[in-house]
Amino acid sequence: MNYKHAYHAGNFADVAKHILLLQLLAQFSAKSKPFYVLDAYGGRGLYSLASTETQKTKEAQLGIVALENAVNAGVNHLPKAVSQYLSDLNFARQKYDQYVYPGSPWWIAHHGEHHSADAPLRAEAFEAVADEYDALNYQLYQLPIGIHHRDAFEGVPAVVPPKEKRGIILLDPPFEQEHKDFGRLVDLLVASHKKFSTGTFVLWYPIKNVDAVELFYKKMKRTGIKKQLVCELNLYPNDVAVGLNGTGLFVINPPWQFDEHAKQIVEFLAPILKPTDAPAMPLDKMAVVKWLVGE
Repeated sequence: MNYKHAYHAGNFADVAKHILLLQLLAQFSAKSKPFYVLDAYGGRGLYSLASTETQKTKEAQLGIVALENAVNAGVNHLPKAVSQYLSDLNFARQKYDQYVYPGSPWWIAHHGEHHSADAPLRAEAFEAVADEYDALNYQLYQLPIGIHHRDAFEGVPAVVPPKEKRGIILLDPPFEQEHKDFGRLVDLLVASHKKFSTGTFVLWYPIKNVDAVELFYKKMKRTGIKKQLVCELNLYPNDVAVGLNGTGLFVINPPWQFDEHAKQIVEFLAPILKPTDAPAMPLDKMAVVKWLVGE
């Protein structure tokens, strides 16, 4: 399968991923020390919610549109990262157009430009697919982020450890073949962690083949790497056949109390982003934040 993120931009997985990413960036910026952020799968950088692709799937209606509708209707007690996400999105709409939805490199670059004055942020993004790289380079060339036509499996081990000594390495692959992709990603995480053991490694993954996800968890447990955190937002039970049952973020070496913030975020998002046709699920099954491996 040839994956194109344009079909999925602004969906519930994007919303959860980008809010959790902003939470990580905010916590890194809280310390007045420089840090490095790499998005190893940059994509196009900017997407349009008015495009043929997004209009065909309408996934954004159950993602960013659902969240904004809930906020406009007066939902209370927004986590700080959610408020920041909506504020930054409004900035992007004013800068580009009302239909824009930014990819992860934009959120990172924008944070570095506007929210990290006391903790300088050096940002880079890799993209291996030529057409996507060209779009990424064209759309974000004015922002403070280095854009490279580079493959994650070669590039990530080559750039760690960064000179800043602190850093976030974001892996957001397309998962075209889940069982194969998870296995390769375990190897990449192990090799990269060996070179940068204090780094924060973040892997986004889809939850649609629960066997593949559970096998990934088992393999990661066996690596001996400490401080492995799982953050899941499950909108459909595992036994319901839909395109995407949930979304996950796997974090090695998260900053202190990130788990508490992540739990608050996914518990806030779960009832808002749950589709009306999804079977009832208890909140603790929808919003899962747990330590796969502790200290």
